[in-house]
This record gives sequence, structure tokens and C-alpha cells, in this order.
Amino acid sequence: MVNRTTTTTTATTASSSSTPTTDAALRSFHLRVLFPHILSLPKTDPKRLNAPPPITRSPAIDSELYTYIALLVRDFIHPWYRVVTNDQDFYAEIVRILTLIIQQLEDRFCNQVDWTELILISAANLASIHYHDYRQAKARLFMSHAGSTVSLEALFHGEQPHFALQKERSDQQQVEYLRALTDEILKLLLKPEDYNNDCVRHLVRELLANLVFNNIIEVLADPYVIHLIICKLLDSYTPLVEELEALDKFTSVTPQPNPFSDSNKNGDNDNKQKPLKKQLEEAQATTMPASSPSPPSHSLSKQQQKRPRAATPPPKESKTTQPEKESMASHMQRLQEKRRQEGDDLMDAGREELGAAHKYERQRLSFVYITLQVMLSPFRTLWLYVIAAFTQSQERYQQVAKHTKRTRHVRLLEPWMHFVRVAFLVDDRPVLQWMWYMVGMFLWPLVRVLGGGLLVDKFLEQTILHILSEDNLVYYLQLGRYLLWPNGTFLRKGEPVSDEEKERLRIRAERLLTVSFPETLGKMLFEADDLDQLQFHIHSALEPLQNQYINKHFMLLLVDLVASKILPELVEEC
Repeated sequence: MVNRTTTTTTATTASSSSTPTTDAALRSFHLRVLFPHILSLPKTDPKRLNAPPPITRSPAIDSELYTYIALLVRDFIHPWYRVVTNDQDFYAEIVRILTLIIQQLEDRFCNQVDWTELILISAANLASIHYHDYRQAKARLFMSHAGSTVSLEALFHGEQPHFALQKERSDQQQVEYLRALTDEILKLLLKPEDYNNDCVRHLVRELLANLVFNNIIEVLADPYVIHLIICKLLDSYTPLVEELEALDKFTSVTPQPNPFSDSNKNGDNDNKQKPLKKQLEEAQATTMPASSPSPPSHSLSKQQQKRPRAATPPPKESKTTQPEKESMASHMQRLQEKRRQEGDDLMDAGREELGAAHKYERQRLSFVYITLQVMLSPFRTLWLYVIAAFTQSQERYQQVAKHTKRTRHVRLLEPWMHFVRVAFLVDDRPVLQWMWYMVGMFLWPLVRVLGGGLLVDKFLEQTILHILSEDNLVYYLQLGRYLLWPNGTFLRKGEPVSDEEKERLRIRAERLLTVSFPETLGKMLFEADDLDQLQFHIHSALEPLQNQYINKHFMLLLVDLVASKILPELVEEC
């Protein structure tokens, strides 16, 4: 789980956000919730001094993992288990099982998984297949050989059949598939005697399948979240977009909503777009609180530091709100509040300790915001790392050249270049296709012969290792904890976003990508003379990501891919 290979950089690296005071506060919280019997021992007892036992090879990561486990036990197990019995042995068994799973995964992460191949080759190929199959399904729609099938979702499912989505839009079947997958994972990671403990196994399975896998797939497959991530990544271009909109540079009618999407976009596109500040302030202002952990990467530019942060507006009332079935998190929160009213002290455990580690005003956030921040962390780290690499070219060249390549794979850049070719429909433009083949057949082979290919491979591998370094893993864990449990209390799901807001965010994301695209490159690749033409090409590139049901295919295949790389026994058994 911990990448021990350190990548030296010339940029300033932020020091770890953990301090002795913070570590002591978190340790007190861990002992109180997970190991209450330890607190009865004398303070000088070795068992108390050495508690809790290590999980991984990194004390900093262990502290964060124990915090997650303690919060899960406090919020999702204790509220209902306390009604059954006061026996503490069950908590100890849960902690032991989770610790064993993490240790097994750490060994596989560090020694068996080729993360460079997984991210740069396998994931890129999966993205290319997703785009290709979507456009194949769209081309077949309404054709005679499509038969009685009139749904884009059904045609795409025919291209990429997946057991979890056999019944169209069957959320229950998706959960059942994730439960079966989680059960197979536990079977491989746990000892036979632990796996045969039905009570503990079923509880751990439900926590992982429902709270982890299912929520991640549902949120990341949502086109609104994808657009939100784009807006956050390109936030620095927002003033330019608003200026161009005020000058009516985007003169033509914006691309119409995707008629094959799983939701109808009924926003008023005929109105001239205002700067969209009121509608998109939340998307552009989803910045971390001032006391959030500092990422262990390079410092931001002065322009980014000086840019004022917009205030988060109060949540709007949704006109399309419909009653939904109570989720597991909401049900556990009701039980937790009931236990608190009955005088259960454990329900408030961790508030003071976590407050000492992270003090800021509690906010009512949404799961979209959590996903956005956690997903942006690796991208931000990668971007700052690349900038630092090119600003210190000579020294960085020596470091890259001396790096010993780990992965046996070569030409690591080509899978993602193939994805760019598929996403931007290079083969549909004869001139661009000719230029692409000329570079691929003459220029790129020459660069590889002169040693540039090996240098690029080493640089890409070092970048992946840096993203997965120990300091960055600690930062990602802290970031997720601060967002999931602000001020030590599990947050509640925010109000649903209206279709009109989704459509406006889609337009804003496309226009941000449009203005961020180099003008010369846009003219060369797309022969685009103005912003409207370039936005049309950007819209075409994002179209395969506009359907949540279709995106679920990609997310489920990605989960299957990662699981097969970490646990190859799953594939061998089939």
C-alpha cells in the first residue's frame, strides 16, 4: 500500500500535516472506540504504550486507517449493535478482520500490481473501447439491422454486456453483483476460519459493497460530476470565459442536449447566458477549508494564490425533488441520534479529538463535493509535478535518465495517444488522419531510436510512482476523512441538482475546455476558425460521457480490471 520509492523533486514539498498533538488526539480516539480495554491499563504498561498495533509499514497511514475504522464502527455498527448487547468482543473481531484485509491488500499493492501498466495501458485501452462502443451503438440506432431495439442503452449493452446491468437500470442487480464480487475478494483475503464466520463476513461485505463500491460507481458515473470535475480543474479560465460570454464571442446556439441521454435537459438555452456565477458558484468555489491538509506536492502559482475564493451559496430548493428510499447512511444517522438522546457517550466520541486535528466551521456538503475533491487530488498532484519537471529541465533530465525502469512494458505513451485519436475522431478528418500517420510512422520512431522513447517511459513511470507515494497517500486519506466527517460528524446528502443546473454546468465545462485549448492546435486539428466550432468538437468528444447508465458499464469494467490486477486468482477461477 505504501510506495517506498521516493521521487526527488526540486519544488518545495509540503511537510506532513500530522503533528504530535494531532497524533495523540487521534490515538486517544482510536483507543476509546476500538480498544476500550486498553484504557484500563496503567499508562506505563507496554501494551498501552504500543497500542494500537501497526497495520502497514507507515505509521502515518496507520493513523488515518484506524481513524476510518473507528468512525465506521461508531457511526455504522455501534448504533444498532448496542441494542443487541454490550459485548465488546464483536468490535475487536471487526477491527481484526479489517486489519487483516488491509495488510493483505498492502502486500499485493506493493509487490504484485504494476500500477504503471494499470494506469497508462489498461485503463487507457478501456477508455478507448468505451468511446468506440458508444459511437458504434449510436450509429446503429434507428437503423433497420438494429431490429426492434430503439434504445441507445440497450444497443450499448449489447456491445458491452455486463452481468451487473443485465436488467436495464436495475440498481438492485448492481448491488447484488458488488456483493458477490466483495464476497469473492474476502474469500481470497481472509483465513478460512474468518471467512466462515457468517456474521462478521456479511457485515464487512455490506460495508464494502454498499458504502464503498456502489457509492463510488453511482457518483462517478454521473455526467454532472464529470462536468463538475472539469470546471474545478479549469477554474483559472473562468474569468476568461465570463469575459467572452459578456462580449458574445460564443454567438451560435450551444449544442443541444444529447437526445440519447438518460435524462431530459429542459433548461432554457435560448436565453443569453449570464456569467453563470449564481448557478455555478458551488462548482467554482469547492475549495478546501483553510485548515485542510496541505497536499504533499508543489506550491501553487502566485496567480492561483491571489485569486479570491467565492463564497458557497446556500442550497437551492429543487423543484423536482422526489421522495427516495432511506439510505443506509441516513438510517444509521437516525439510530445514532437515538442512541445519543439515550445518553450513549460513544456517539460523541472523536468530536473533540478530530476537532483538535482539524478545526473549521462545519458545512452541509454533498457526496458530489466529496467525490470531486478526492478525485481532483491525484490530478492536481500530477499537474504540479509535470510543471516542476519542465521548469527544472536539466536537473530533472538527469534524475529521469538515472531512474531504473520497473515495468516491463514499453511505449507507455501510445495507449493514451490512441484514446485521444478515438475521442477526437481523428480518423473522420482526412487531413488530420494523414498528419497523425506521418507522425506515427516517421517522427515518433525516430524519437524512440534516439532514446527519447525510453526517457518518456521513465518520466511517466516516475510520475505514477510520485502520485502513489507515501506522503500523497496520507494526504488523500486525510482529505477524504475531512470531507466525509467534517468536525467529526458524518455529513448528510445534499439536495438533488435540477436538470437546468446540470445543463448549464455542461455548457460551462465545454466552454472552459474550449478556451483552454491552444488556438493554434485547434486550428490545426479541427480547422476551427472560431470558438463556436471548437466548442462543437469539444462537445463531440464529451458526448460518450453524457449517459449515466452507459458510464456505469465503464465504471464496473474498471472495478473488474483493478480487482483482476490485485487478485489474479479471481480470473484464474473462472
